[in-house]
Amino acid sequence: MQYEKILSDISTDVLFMADHNGVVSHGNDCAKKTFGPDKEGMNIVDIFEEQHSKALMFHIAECIKNQKQQQFSLAFRSKYYGVKIFPVQDEVAISMQDITESQNLRHTLSEMMQRLTFASKIAKIGYWELDLVAKEISWSSEMFRIFGIDDNEISLKKNIIREQMHKEDLPRYKDNLRKIMRTGKPEEGVVRIIRPNGNIIYCRYMADYINYDKYNRKIIGTFQDLTELLEIQHALVAAKESAERLNLEKSYFLAQASHDLQQPVSAMGLFINNLLNANLTGKQQFLVERIYDSAQALRHLLNNLLDVSNLDARGVSVVSKEFNLYDVVMRIQKEISFKLRDHKTTLKIVNCHQRLNSDEFLIERILRNFISNALKYARSKILIGCLRKQDKLRIMVLDNGMGIDEKELSLIFNPYYQSPNVPDNRHKGSGLGLAIAQKTANILGAEVGVLSKVGKGSNFYLEIKTNI
Repeated sequence: MQYEKILSDISTDVLFMADHNGVVSHGNDCAKKTFGPDKEGMNIVDIFEEQHSKALMFHIAECIKNQKQQQFSLAFRSKYYGVKIFPVQDEVAISMQDITESQNLRHTLSEMMQRLTFASKIAKIGYWELDLVAKEISWSSEMFRIFGIDDNEISLKKNIIREQMHKEDLPRYKDNLRKIMRTGKPEEGVVRIIRPNGNIIYCRYMADYINYDKYNRKIIGTFQDLTELLEIQHALVAAKESAERLNLEKSYFLAQASHDLQQPVSAMGLFINNLLNANLTGKQQFLVERIYDSAQALRHLLNNLLDVSNLDARGVSVVSKEFNLYDVVMRIQKEISFKLRDHKTTLKIVNCHQRLNSDEFLIERILRNFISNALKYARSKILIGCLRKQDKLRIMVLDNGMGIDEKELSLIFNPYYQSPNVPDNRHKGSGLGLAIAQKTANILGAEVGVLSKVGKGSNFYLEIKTNI
């Protein structure tokens, strides 16, 4: 008995004896520290709160009556205890083990599991384990939803993954699992799963091999339902294709309409020229000249619309040949010489005796737009210059106009964009010239850009490989 008392006193559990009335007859040192040294002879109902004392008295009565161990848990003074009651003749021995730490850990783990379950549900990711020793498989709750089965319908010995996987995907999946065990490296892929209702879903799987020892070997993995994501992607692709088709149809329509309108506009120009050569009064001459200006603006707009439509409809092909850039620049200068005089603007050409192997017509189109744009805004000077960098040539059109605000530099190549900071800008063009230049450069595999400073002027450039 002395040894029993020593053992009970050195125990870290609360141990005490009580009779069927709940009167405490003996307690070890841990019990005295927990309840107080003067608790022997007191009743359990005086030590514990009412709900816990009732639970203790009920289990004491059951233990004495049935002579069987009772086990439950209770809270006492901010701690959790696992309680065991053993029958000892007409009394009971009560053991209270402090399980506060394990209870808190269990609670923390429970919260973590709830968060993981929620996250896996939102991400539609299921987790599974295959015990290679016991030949048993275990699943997370999300796996049941992905495979469309009830959690009561799966056996630990039954591999539902292989049973419901599409037959065409199963060999590749098996090969990857064998590869995991051979190399020890994770594998992943996409497979089709056939649900019991016949629906087919697409899943991304990831799997890995864990080998703790010969008695603990597992393959673990995840399945993520990609079906909804793939449906969205397919819908986006279909919408993109539809938008591109509509855009092409619009471009074809604009190209056809612009082409059909060119003939009456050309005829109108001829009639106006005849009127200008007729014997007109001063007022009539003034009106016809205004009509001529409007007709020229309309012709320019139609040409730009036709160019944009052809570019968008992929109606432009590149025909490369070797040519001298200087010939192109001089041709443009000759054609706009009268405009230069009207605007009192000088055009200077520097270092443009450069040879290129590209589409001469498309290069000329880009430069025409740059020079036309410079002519609108230059105060008095335009400079065309070239700078060679290894296999690339930068062709620059500079003007001493009012310049472009830094905030607008990323916008000026957009179709129909016209700066609100330029007075009477709407009457200077359609806002298509620079957009045409950029689209044309894209076809050539070249780059267009602009450098500008407010009050100093602008530098529009085309950078292209010489291919020579």
